[in-house]
Order: sequence, then structure tokens, then C-alpha cells
Amino acid sequence: MIIIPQTKGGVGKSTLAMQVIAPYLYKKHGKKITYIEIDDENNDSESFNRTEIVNKRMLQTNKLKELDELILMDDNHEVIVDVGGNKTSSLVLDEIKKVGTFGNVKWIVPLGDGELDGKNAIATMKKLKKIEPNAKDNLIFALSRAISTEEDYLEEQFINFFGHKYLGSNSTITDVVQNPKYIPIVNDKIITISRYLGSTVWEMAHNNTDFAKKAMEAKELGDVNSARKYLFFRRIQTEAKDYVLNNLNGVFCSLDNWIDIR
Repeated sequence: MIIIPQTKGGVGKSTLAMQVIAPYLYKKHGKKITYIEIDDENNDSESFNRTEIVNKRMLQTNKLKELDELILMDDNHEVIVDVGGNKTSSLVLDEIKKVGTFGNVKWIVPLGDGELDGKNAIATMKKLKKIEPNAKDNLIFALSRAISTEEDYLEEQFINFFGHKYLGSNSTITDVVQNPKYIPIVNDKIITISRYLGSTVWEMAHNNTDFAKKAMEAKELGDVNSARKYLFFRRIQTEAKDYVLNNLNGVFCSLDNWIDIR
């Protein structure tokens, strides 16, 4: 099981869960994976109403005991748990602490580049350390909405994670964890477009529809509006493929190395 908690909302948990972890596990296992969203206030997964890589399920906070059996049985990481922010994450972590993880859980803590994001990521990590006996190997951070994956750029964007020799910060992850594992999640307009289409970027990239052919056929029929529509989808299909090639594939390799740690 892969659980994505953060005591702060708005740090890209659902984007991480659906755009990165869901396609990664789908590709790894070759079948739909179970996606559980725990949030009494929001249901972000509703945006992905056309995805075919997950079976979605909502779990209310008054049913958290159901996690016990799910954690025990999922030793191949075929379940994603997307935990809502604020009070919800605290409730979930407190519940899991009662029974434990059986060595079956991998934790991903997302954070943006704000100072408060860093402080909340540290607070989340401290809660996890009380639950997870092997936190160093089973915990990885996701640097959400990264502008670039270049090391120097990442370090300056995410001062709350790496620290900075000239800019002080009292909410730096590296002050608390030595050599923390992390994956950068690059921000791109294709992520926004995919949500409007109800799908994931990875699925858009692997859509085999020949939009160029459809555009040509529409042109020959004199249907200019349809031709323009297919040109639009042709372009975003290409942009999705570029995002997978230049960003997601590298993240998938990092996840492979991390997931295989026992």
C-alpha cells in the first residue's frame, strides 16, 4: 500500500496520486489498482471520471478501521490511499498507529515550495516516525509543482527542503532527515488539461487515436471546426507524450528503486 498524507491541504496530493502513482502502479502490475480517497470535505478524484487505470473508492473518516485489513492484505502495493489535509491526515495517522503497518506501507509526503509547506511536511514526518519502524527506507518526499528538475534549480525553489547557505529557514527537511529521498513532480499545463478531460496525462500519452488522420478527414469533408478540434487533441497528445518521456519515466525509475527496498 502507498499512503499519501500531509497535514496541510493544497500541496498536490491528488495530482501526485492520480498523475504519478496510479499510472506507475498500473504499469508495474498490468492491471487496475485500487485508489482510496479519504476526505470528508473534498472529493478531488471526481475530476478523473474517464480514467481506466484505477478503481476508485471513497472512505469516510468514521470508517477508518477498514484500513487495518487493507494494509495487512496489500503486500504488493496495489492500493493507493490519498489522504485529505488538515484534520483528516491526523485522524488517519492516529488510526494506523493503533494497529501498525506490518511492513506493507510506503509513505509519500508531498510539499510545495512555501515555508508553511515545509513545516507541515516535518510535522507529518514526525507523526510517521511514531508509526513506521523503518521510516528512512519507507518514506519519500514529492516536491510538488517543480519548475525544473535541474538540481541547482530544485535546491533554490525548495529551500524549505534543502536549506540554503545564505537564506535561513527553520523548516528545512534536511535539518531533520539525513539525505532524504525525494522525487520532483514537474508542473505543466498538460496536467491541468488532463483534469478537464477527466483522464491522466499518462493515459493521454498512450491514447492510440490518430488525431492527425481525423483532422485530414475532417478537412476533406469541409468540416473546419472538427479539423481544428482534432488538431487541438493532436497537440495535447504530443505534449502528454513529451511529459511522460521527459518527466514521468524518470520518476518511475526512482520509484522502482525505492519500492523494491524491503
